[in-house]
Amino acid sequence: MSTTNKSIVFLAIAFAISWAVVIGGWALGWHENPNLVTLVLAGSMFGPAIAAFACAMMFEKGRRAAALGLRFKPNWWWLAAYLAPILIAASSVAISILFGGSTFVDPGVAAIAMTEAAAPEQAEAVRALAPYLGVIILAQSLILGALINAVILTFSEELGWRGYLHDLWRGFGFWRASLGTGVVWGLWHAPAIFLFGLNYPDNRAVGIGLFVGFCVLLSPILTFIRDRGASVWAAGIFHGTFNALGGLTLLTLSNPTFPWNGVVGIGGFAALAVGAGIVALLRPSTPAATSEPTAA
Repeated sequence: MSTTNKSIVFLAIAFAISWAVVIGGWALGWHENPNLVTLVLAGSMFGPAIAAFACAMMFEKGRRAAALGLRFKPNWWWLAAYLAPILIAASSVAISILFGGSTFVDPGVAAIAMTEAAAPEQAEAVRALAPYLGVIILAQSLILGALINAVILTFSEELGWRGYLHDLWRGFGFWRASLGTGVVWGLWHAPAIFLFGLNYPDNRAVGIGLFVGFCVLLSPILTFIRDRGASVWAAGIFHGTFNALGGLTLLTLSNPTFPWNGVVGIGGFAALAVGAGIVALLRPSTPAATSEPTAA
């Protein structure tokens, strides 16, 4: 089967599963329950992985692990995959403070304020941790959150986007593969944004277009990490750490409202644009030698 047909089958399965979960959850009214919102959005993440496994089983006999990018041989780029999201998140906060009218807020102070508003009966216990709460939240995000998200996102979204789709499209060239993946990856989020308010709860229609642009900027960085790390695991580490820090960027801003809403706002777009520019300077003019062969 041709690369084009494999791509169509993969994307059709990935979109069908994820969109069905999100639209079905919304139809059942689960968007009104915060706990169920988390369940629906988490469940929808596995569409790309299921599609990738299905396509690898159907089309990639004899090279299924390679087609999925499941190579576990760490190198120094895996460390870069962990550190780069920290730099991007910190830069987005700094830019938002410099140009967006916010001031820096200790995440511990922000957490106490949120607890007082949502669960006053628990506020006293949280206040007792006040001297250390900011450090605890930061450590949880950078260690526990990053680790858990890295594993989950490797075997959900990334197994599809920087795993199987990367294997199919990387032979078309770095920028075509990156930008094409960014577009479909962004559009894949559309029902979650429009129906559940993901990232842009007060600007849902506009948010779909903005997030496509966000993914287009982020995609070259992830492709670069995937190439140099020679594994979908490297992309999962980056994506997992990036997601773990997303909420933290909101906690550290005094006024994290659109369009200066943390890493998915103007500050994040600017930081990603710089990151994509650095990738353009660093990457070789030919496909990375560590990339697996492209499927025919």
